[in-house]
Amino acid sequence: MNNIITNRIFLRNYLVFMLVVALVHFILFHFRYHIGLLNAFVDAMLSIALLDFMLLSMWWVVRFARSDALTSFSSIRNSVLAGFFIVLTWLFLSRWLLELMFQTQHEYLEFLKQSQPLRFIAGLFVACLVYLSFFLSLYRRSVVEALERENQLRMLVQKTELQALKNQLNPHFIYNSLNSISSLTLYSPDKAREMVGLLSDFLRTALRQDAMQKVSLQQELDNISLYLQIEKIRFEEKLQWEFHIPRECMSMQLPVMILQPLVENAVKHGVQHSAQTSPLQIIAEMQESKLQVKVHNNFDPDFHRFKGEGVGVENVRNRMKVIYGKKDLVQIHVDGKEFKVNMQFPQ
Repeated sequence: MNNIITNRIFLRNYLVFMLVVALVHFILFHFRYHIGLLNAFVDAMLSIALLDFMLLSMWWVVRFARSDALTSFSSIRNSVLAGFFIVLTWLFLSRWLLELMFQTQHEYLEFLKQSQPLRFIAGLFVACLVYLSFFLSLYRRSVVEALERENQLRMLVQKTELQALKNQLNPHFIYNSLNSISSLTLYSPDKAREMVGLLSDFLRTALRQDAMQKVSLQQELDNISLYLQIEKIRFEEKLQWEFHIPRECMSMQLPVMILQPLVENAVKHGVQHSAQTSPLQIIAEMQESKLQVKVHNNFDPDFHRFKGEGVGVENVRNRMKVIYGKKDLVQIHVDGKEFKVNMQFPQ
């Protein structure tokens, strides 16, 4: 809420504080100064109720004092003057009302007159506490709003960065797929139609996903299967894949399309440049509270990669770092002719 006066929790605490002040007022006057029970009670309730109401205006003093247009000296000066004015006004009104109520009790009226300095000092003390509580509440609210704006900005930057990373995904397979479709239309129209359908389904799934979205491992594997079926039409028996996934891992969450660049790399560097069958394996297991996924494929170590072909793996690293805030969730190992990528997804 922008106006603290409409904050029910703060008002409740404020009223409890004032009741405590009224109780102290009553006990002090009745037991210390021997004012009659009724007089002390009415004095405490009327004085503190009036002070309670008037000090609510300190909220606007705090708001005005914190204005960017004011200097620190001006803020302090204006706050002190406002506090003095409110307490003096309260002192005059409370005395006037009490004199009207107890105009025949001369002993009490004399005490009322003599206690004005004490009331003034007590009023200033309470006003300072109220001012401080309003100031701290407003400051706390400002901090909360600043943190909310910072979080919103961070989320916006994160989403923009993730979307940019997602848009970097190598579309090379799309070009190859279109070329394959063009060739298939000449000698195998049925396969060409099948490839068009699979490519359409894959692109529809890939393009509608939000960069911040997380999906189950089952959904991610369904997307990977679509991609592999497209490539299967191109490479036929050269492309083989296996999924070793325990049932309990299927519902675990991971960023959408996070495995696709790794699988695409496996096809590009393993299958495309190999004369033999190049199996691809995706293995998953749970380790404590993390889902561990491994992508393994064979490759030809004699094949020289072209510059820029590591974009897919780097893209995955960056997305994982942005989403989870950790740099060590993606590990790459080369073991002879086998390329291994190990990933951890905190749950």
